[in-house]
Amino acid sequence: MGTASLSIILPVFNEKEVIEYVLSEWKTLLEKNKIPFNFVICEDGSTDGTKELLKRLKLNYPIILNQKRKRRGYGNAVLDGIKSALSEFLLCVDSDGQCDPEDFLKFWKERMSADILIGRRRERSDPLQRKVFSNLFRIVHKTLFTTSIHDPSTPFVLFRKKVVTPYINYLTYLNEGFWWGFIAMAVKAKLSVNEIPINHRKTLCSVKTKVYTLDKIPSIAFRNLLGLFRLYFTK
Repeated sequence: MGTASLSIILPVFNEKEVIEYVLSEWKTLLEKNKIPFNFVICEDGSTDGTKELLKRLKLNYPIILNQKRKRRGYGNAVLDGIKSALSEFLLCVDSDGQCDPEDFLKFWKERMSADILIGRRRERSDPLQRKVFSNLFRIVHKTLFTTSIHDPSTPFVLFRKKVVTPYINYLTYLNEGFWWGFIAMAVKAKLSVNEIPINHRKTLCSVKTKVYTLDKIPSIAFRNLLGLFRLYFTK
């Protein structure tokens, strides 16, 4: 696959209907701008045929494929991607098409301006329950980890691997709310973080999320609040 200066980390679960389109979008943009890259795809026990599709796509795309038979969860998938990536710069995005590749060039231009660059969604295209959960969680997050970041749960994040790796253990406390924990880690480690406005598209996947359903939100909220407090008290 050659030497890549950028690895795009994609946690993937049951996204057979969209993943090829997402990879094609990113590949087209990066090749057009002559940016050496590869994909680090952390597939997480999919049951819809995603596993088999990715093995075929690997023949035509520069992919490092990390697959599991059973679910490890969103945060653990991202962590495995960070550990598996070999490039200097890592870009973490979601694989459902909500992250617009056209925004990436703004990040790449500013890649040395801070330790971490994170997107700020102009208008969030997520279900109401996720927005409510995020707004309530933001209050606790800002109380524990003082930061000027407006949108600390955005899954559009660029950083150098060597900057984040020393603090990798701080990233194990929140799974579903991984990016909240990531920004908390940055505050705790005194890393610089800049926000860049991004477009947030509606998911390209017709299957509704099975994670943030109303009946699951209380347990998700409890686990992630507990993780946030554990991270706060970790030395």
